[in-house]
Amino acid sequence: MKSTIQTHLPDQLMKQMEKLVKEGWFADLDTLISDALRRFLDSHRPELMEHFIQENVEWGLHGEE
Repeated sequence: MKSTIQTHLPDQLMKQMEKLVKEGWFADLDTLISDALRRFLDSHRPELMEHFIQENVEWGLHGEE
């Protein structure tokens, strides 16, 4: 199943995306956006984010030693 989304992007970001497609890094903008979102979601899983938050809290409480 596929869904369609509509969004507004800064011109500079769109130019960078179009350049990557033109240079052959991605087949089209849909592929680039899907890949970028998948990578973002993979790197921002709740358990991973919780780990980084915990590290930040520990650092805030105890500082660097």
